[in-house]
Amino acid sequence: MSRRPKVLVVDDEPDYLRIAARIAAGAGCAVMTAKAALEGVALAAAEPPDLILLDVGLPDISGFEAARRIRRAPATAAVPIIFFTVRSEVDMVSEGLALGAAGYVLKPFDPDELTRRIRAAVSGK
Repeated sequence: MSRRPKVLVVDDEPDYLRIAARIAAGAGCAVMTAKAALEGVALAAAEPPDLILLDVGLPDISGFEAARRIRRAPATAAVPIIFFTVRSEVDMVSEGLALGAAGYVLKPFDPDELTRRIRAAVSGK
């Protein structure tokens, strides 16, 4: 039996964190969560996931800075990252894509779209 893909969800908003974790679990993934960017960076380093769902607007450091730190670590350099962003941050999407993001999902997200993106990102695992 193959192992379930591991997804790390990083969001400081409890509702979005819970919903995204539930969607990832429903997509057949094992889920880890972090409420802050630095916590997510540390968790990714300790237990490299197969996919990271990362909010852009986090209170400690931005999701983009967290992605830069994740990319610097050899164990997580190639882990796909999907950013969560609110409509007012869409102009910053190019920064995320330049960091090698696998994509972005607008908040509030559509559960079916997020499920499709999660499955597509982990399908090669």
